[in-house]
Amino acid sequence: MPRDSRSTTRLAATAALIAAALAAVPQLASAIQNDPGPATQRPLSDFLDAQGTTSIFIPPLPDFIGWANNNPQTLFASVDNLGLAANYLASHRGPLLDTRVDGTVSERPLADGRAMVTVIVHTTNALTWVIALPANDFASDPPLFGYRGTDLLADPSLTPALSRAEMKVSFTNTAPGAPLPDLVDAFILGNALPGQELRTLGFNSSGDGPLRVAAGVPDGTPGQCNVIQTGLFMTHFKGATADGFPAERVDLRQAGGGPLSLRPATPSAPTATLPHPTWGRLKTLYR
Repeated sequence: MPRDSRSTTRLAATAALIAAALAAVPQLASAIQNDPGPATQRPLSDFLDAQGTTSIFIPPLPDFIGWANNNPQTLFASVDNLGLAANYLASHRGPLLDTRVDGTVSERPLADGRAMVTVIVHTTNALTWVIALPANDFASDPPLFGYRGTDLLADPSLTPALSRAEMKVSFTNTAPGAPLPDLVDAFILGNALPGQELRTLGFNSSGDGPLRVAAGVPDGTPGQCNVIQTGLFMTHFKGATADGFPAERVDLRQAGGGPLSLRPATPSAPTATLPHPTWGRLKTLYR
């Protein structure tokens, strides 16, 4: 190729690159405006210390989110992935469960002055119990699996069910560095401050412990409980995310065996009118 032709080709290519760069400037400026700063890390204690400010559902234990399956709803699982029940037991002469919680809190400033917060929590030895749905009383219905914290307070010799769990939650907060919300109080009881919005909430756990006679097996039969939950609250609510929950599973089985054959519970009294700390309440708020 003649030298002049090569030079012309180089000039044309350079001009095209410059034109592309100039065209990208408005998009870059828009991106900077919408994402004004990088994410920073906050202590996990900023999140954990804000949880458990209410005690409505299983008094006197602090409240945290519980989980239900769907289509149909037959099981409710409580997994103490924030260590709130374990801390209460330890401070009230209950058994020491060696529940361990670690994780991260990431915060990113938004253009409107708020902050996007993402919390990831990893837990071992999380107290776990399961009851049948529909429930008469979350605090006293006979467990299918494990023991409540209140049971362990009454008899510390009981063998609890314990799970390994992971949770990831993202929400907007009022401003960078502002106090973080109690998830139950803000997003289930409906007391979120202006600017606080739940965006995503994912949870999974796997635990071992005793099945109870209410599950249709001899009391103390070794059992397993697995929970998988995914909530997406900022979607168009169509297709797989039509109700905001593409995954809602609570699986209960004998150790080494298949799922238990459980029938939905038949309430013998009117179901409690308090909002339950589960996906169902979140659906009501965010659909």
